[in-house]
Amino acid sequence: MKSFPLHRKFARGVTLVEAVIAVGVLAVAVPLVFGALAEAGKSGFSSQAETRSTWMVPACMDEIQASRDGRPQYFTATITGQAFPPAGDVWALGFSAEGKPVGKLSKALYDKGAKELDGKPILYIAVMSAGNATLTSGGQTMLRARISIEYPAAAPVAKRSKLDFHTRIP
Repeated sequence: MKSFPLHRKFARGVTLVEAVIAVGVLAVAVPLVFGALAEAGKSGFSSQAETRSTWMVPACMDEIQASRDGRPQYFTATITGQAFPPAGDVWALGFSAEGKPVGKLSKALYDKGAKELDGKPILYIAVMSAGNATLTSGGQTMLRARISIEYPAAAPVAKRSKLDFHTRIP
């Protein structure tokens, strides 16, 4: 049997310095990994919202036009050139994860956030407004309309991410 010198027998283990360095590396690496995962989730959610907006924005424009024609499904009727929503109110529609309209949200529900509306899950909120009339080169008065897609719908208004879309309407 071969014998080892005394100082070589103890060299097989991990020193305290090595253990502290390993723990330090883990203390830095683990939060970075979780941070990267969280950002990837936000990025995926943002790209889903952008994709669904191609269905949600036209649905909102249809509701605005229906309001102008006196046959709105969710909001009050308006006339050409009239700004909306009325002061202190909000025109907000809840949309499903697939980008289909679910229904109108009250101001209180819009402010605090909602996971579902009338028993149907919602993931996005579209907020519509128009104001600041401008005169075009053709002499027609146009309103600046804004449709904001906000997500996630369950979060309070201050914590939602937003995609804004702008156009002009008579």
